[in-house]
Amino acid sequence: MKNKSVFFLSLGCSRNTVDSETMMTLLERAGHTIVENPKEAEVLVVNTCAFIDEAKQESIDTILALSQKKQPGSRLVVTGCFSQLYHKEILQTMPEVDAVAGIGNLGIIIDTVEKTGTRDYPQARLIDKGYSEYTVRSRLITKKGYAYLKVSEGCSGSCSFCLIPLIKGPMRSRKSDAVVEDALRLIDLGTKEIVLTSQDTLAYGRDLGMKNGISSLVENILKKTSIERIRVLYLNPHEDLMRILEIFGEDRVLPYFDIPIQHASEKVLASMHRQGGGKYYRELVSRIKERVPGAVFRTGVIVGYPHEREEDFRVLLDFIREVEFNHLGVFVFSPQRETEAAGLGGRVKKRVAEKRRDEVLQLQRTISAKMLAGEIGKFFDVLVEERVQGENIYFGRSYHFAPEVDGVFVLRSEELLEPGSIVKAKVTRADDYDLHGVVHNG
Repeated sequence: MKNKSVFFLSLGCSRNTVDSETMMTLLERAGHTIVENPKEAEVLVVNTCAFIDEAKQESIDTILALSQKKQPGSRLVVTGCFSQLYHKEILQTMPEVDAVAGIGNLGIIIDTVEKTGTRDYPQARLIDKGYSEYTVRSRLITKKGYAYLKVSEGCSGSCSFCLIPLIKGPMRSRKSDAVVEDALRLIDLGTKEIVLTSQDTLAYGRDLGMKNGISSLVENILKKTSIERIRVLYLNPHEDLMRILEIFGEDRVLPYFDIPIQHASEKVLASMHRQGGGKYYRELVSRIKERVPGAVFRTGVIVGYPHEREEDFRVLLDFIREVEFNHLGVFVFSPQRETEAAGLGGRVKKRVAEKRRDEVLQLQRTISAKMLAGEIGKFFDVLVEERVQGENIYFGRSYHFAPEVDGVFVLRSEELLEPGSIVKAKVTRADDYDLHGVVHNG
């Protein structure tokens, strides 16, 4: 088989990033070459997302845009969540696409590149009962110094608005030693910060009969690797969170809590099939702050959910104002026809939902600016990620910021800094979402 040149484009979340890196590694080990320019590629691959309408549209737009860059004889391959869910529609309505795979078997990517006579790969969409392990990654597409490390796949939750269980199946946790092996390889590639990710990281290990599994996993990584920073994403607001707080007392585990609450109104949360409410969430955050000094919090909320009345929205606003999350993402409800929530009545008008989103964002801007201003004059370790070309300015991240979703630490240094290194810096000023500072050599 002649080696092929392959262009790869990854859309969507951090889990997709890991899948893309895995597929590129598999292709390279099969003898193929990854290229940066789609016009130089014999095969163009797009790893798609389908979580909400905007993600689906981006997937469609990207597929069509890449099809315009195909050279004579080249192939366009679609994989990922969009093709997992809508493979029939792609096959029927998008003749530009030469092969359709999915998320069930990433190894099929080799066949899609090498076999020119097949268009549909249904075996790529079969979900295994357990976590499917692949070769350890040797290629990363993240910025210097950090990498995502997936700890499980799928989700066993029942949120009324969410497509993930339908696309990816129930939660399947990785074996702890497999995660450690992955971490060791990432360190070899220059990784200073590993970002543990999944659909429900707090639930890691439950399907394997583990209790407080994420604690055991983090402790295993700390014991068996020299990784300098561990960041944990997607910790659902559950009492089990209080049982794992001891791991955040470790110096190498960043005191960063990514807790998606979705709303604060008990009525709205009950309709979403999520437990809790504003009072419970306030207490949870307060207890974490008491036990973890300097804790930073990120959350995500949905506005415009069916039957969200103005008083429900005011409950959410008051909650956000009182708790003061460091980072907050807000989404307008996006009804997915395959979910229960899509069939609910009481739709909130789009213009009303968008107005509510804007109001949340304006409130959060004020909160974020206040929280960051409180860090002026303090010293933090900063992971340097990239240099502004021709300037003595660098972009990096202190522990306050997760990659891609939060702000950055804008760093000035007269000395040349190496992307991927960690330096001590003093905060000199703050704006709405970012910190600014200088390297401290004292």
